[in-house]
Amino acid sequence: MLPFILRRIAKLPFPLLYALSSFTAFVLQYIVRYRAKVIHDNLQNSFPEKSIAEIKQITRDFYLNLTDISFESLKLADISKEELQKRVTITNLDLPLSILDSGQSHLGLTSHLCNWEWLLQICTIQSSYPIDAVYKPIHNIKMDEFIYNLRARFGAHPVAMKDTLRELIKNRKTVRSIAMVADQTPPHSEIQHWAMFLNQYTAFYVGGDKIGGAMQMPALFLSMKRIKRGYYEVTFETLKSLPIAKEGHEITDLYIKKLEACIKEQPANWLWSHRRWKHKEAKVVRKSTVI
Repeated sequence: MLPFILRRIAKLPFPLLYALSSFTAFVLQYIVRYRAKVIHDNLQNSFPEKSIAEIKQITRDFYLNLTDISFESLKLADISKEELQKRVTITNLDLPLSILDSGQSHLGLTSHLCNWEWLLQICTIQSSYPIDAVYKPIHNIKMDEFIYNLRARFGAHPVAMKDTLRELIKNRKTVRSIAMVADQTPPHSEIQHWAMFLNQYTAFYVGGDKIGGAMQMPALFLSMKRIKRGYYEVTFETLKSLPIAKEGHEITDLYIKKLEACIKEQPANWLWSHRRWKHKEAKVVRKSTVI
């Protein structure tokens, strides 16, 4: 039933969709107070230098960002390739394409900054090479199927995180892009790397280091900026060229620096409602440690 309703919402024109988003943002912030303490604590701890007024403004802008990207992502069920290409511009597509054209697959590391769902789709539309998008399945089977189909609509190949290694081995002879949203929080039992990020010791997945080192893939960072409501700009940057070390966390550490700079430039556009710092103690879990 819910996927059916969501598909109906996706057919709304953009002006109505954004009106609904504005209303929903108001309800979430002032009536439901959706994760209000998590958002406040995350912002205050990340930006201790900012005033109360600045934190409040970022909070208001964040709720609107949250609802905008939610409704925009639903719109993927209905939007045309042409409309999406008007709304998302890639400034330097030649960078990843030059790597792929040389016969070399690559990693593309991005984040929950702006609309990461539209980011995947615009890259899929504008690249003739396959894109494997690593994701974490959700527990609700119907919703997981709905989101999977949204991500696969224009040709991307979503790959469950647990299946990543198998897919890499199976397709190792095919030139492709491996897309990863690398700022998610690992379960405590899987933490292998801690780093200082936004003034707090933070646990990170190290999939970029592992894949880059094992498969010898150069790593690119994808930044995304909101130009105005419903319009974005994407830029590729080289994180690490070949060769990639098989040990250590160079790719992850370079990614963290790039991501932090992007968040500070447009702070309201990151996913502050996520419990990013729920793990407080840094300790050795497997082979590696930082703190």
